[in-house]
Amino acid sequence: MKFLQKSLIRKAKAMPDNQSMEAVIEDFKKGGWIMAVLGGLGMLARLILTNEEYKILIWTRKVIAGGIVGVISYFALYGVSIDPMYKSVLCSISGSIAPELFEYVRRKFIQKAK
Repeated sequence: MKFLQKSLIRKAKAMPDNQSMEAVIEDFKKGGWIMAVLGGLGMLARLILTNEEYKILIWTRKVIAGGIVGVISYFALYGVSIDPMYKSVLCSISGSIAPELFEYVRRKFIQKAK
C-alpha cells in the first residue's frame, strides 16, 4: 500500500503546474469529446442488452446521461497517467451506470431539501 502511495505522489509531482483550464478545454476539443461518445455508447449497449421496453424519450435521456458522465469521467481522469485504453473503458463503464448515478444524486438532493 505504501508503494502505491509513493508512486502516486511521484506522479503528482511530475505533472506540470501549468495545467490551466484552457489547456484542458483545448485537449477536450482535440480528442476528449470521444469520451462523451464512449459514455453514450456504453449506455446504449446496456439498453440494447436489456429485456425491458422503453420509449424513445427514455432511451435518449439515458444515452445523454451516459455522455455527460463520460465527459465528467474525462475531466476526472485528465491528469492521471494510465493507458488510454483503460481510460476509454472507464468512461464506457461509467456511462453505462449513469442512470443509477443520476438517480442517487437526485435522491440525495431531495432528502437534503426536506
